[in-house]
Amino acid sequence: MILFDFEYERPNTLEEAVALLDRAGDDARLLAGGTDLLPNMRVEITTPGLLVSLGGIEPKPPEPLADGSIRLDALSHLADLERSSLVQDAHPMLAESIRAVGSNQTREMGTLGGNLCQEARCLYLNQKHDYQFAAPCYKRGGDCCYPFPNNASDICWAVYASDIAPALIALRAEIEILSSTGVHRIDASALFTGDGMRPLSLGPAEIVRAVVVPPAPPRSGWGYHKSTVRGGLEYAMAIMAVVLEADKDRKTCTDARIILGAVRQGPVRSQVAEEALAGGPLDAATIAKAAKDASRAVRPFPHHGYSVMHMIETIRVYLQRTLGAAAERASGGSGP
Repeated sequence: MILFDFEYERPNTLEEAVALLDRAGDDARLLAGGTDLLPNMRVEITTPGLLVSLGGIEPKPPEPLADGSIRLDALSHLADLERSSLVQDAHPMLAESIRAVGSNQTREMGTLGGNLCQEARCLYLNQKHDYQFAAPCYKRGGDCCYPFPNNASDICWAVYASDIAPALIALRAEIEILSSTGVHRIDASALFTGDGMRPLSLGPAEIVRAVVVPPAPPRSGWGYHKSTVRGGLEYAMAIMAVVLEADKDRKTCTDARIILGAVRQGPVRSQVAEEALAGGPLDAATIAKAAKDASRAVRPFPHHGYSVMHMIETIRVYLQRTLGAAAERASGGSGP
């Protein structure tokens, strides 16, 4: 497929990139690793008039902060973060979620910021419409959602599928955002709108500059799982990222954060399962009930050929195992 014509700029700093975005508005897109943007440009999901490449800006290595947090440059290649002993030691769940992204080649090119800012996916949306289908969907300015024709004109059920975002939300990470007015931080969950038409809360001249992950709470345990048909080479059917905190007896759950990914337009926090666990025993029966409640409450979309009932059962089974792994670690074990 031959790409359409567009302008190209390669700034030397993020501040210069922000200025370029500010002038171009919605007609510009940032290019980092390109593993999501370039395929989407080829099928014309996005057709920017200006491409602002960040390839001339060298990312900083992962940095420990005075309060025990770690700061990750958003331009870091995923493979570098995957290999970082700082990331592996401080947050093994984050390292595992990074390792779940695509292939080795994808992780060598893809960046942390690019993975978080990826476009939502739908089998209809991710095709070039001039020869695959009769007309564009809502997201391309059309007048029908062809996969879900009963959807209202402002509702898109494309699925957000980042493998890393659920882990960052479970770890209470914050996102550093650079704009023309300076830098501010938001909770990682606030980056996602839950709206398939515009999945990210970023303004047209805002750039994800870094991710700051706080230290893990004492007596906490983690669990992570990505369900796919073809292992890491496939986008997820469902993702589960869990952090459980235990009381001093290491048998009672004091707090739970359970995030489900690739099931709706953005990562979903399962409050019903968190409430079922918090204050209760870290035993098999409590965990099984929490997983069952979460799988039914999340109302997953039937995406990429997976039926709703298949997804509900997949979430129930694997969330139960993921919670079990987190509970074992929180209880002092090393996990599976």
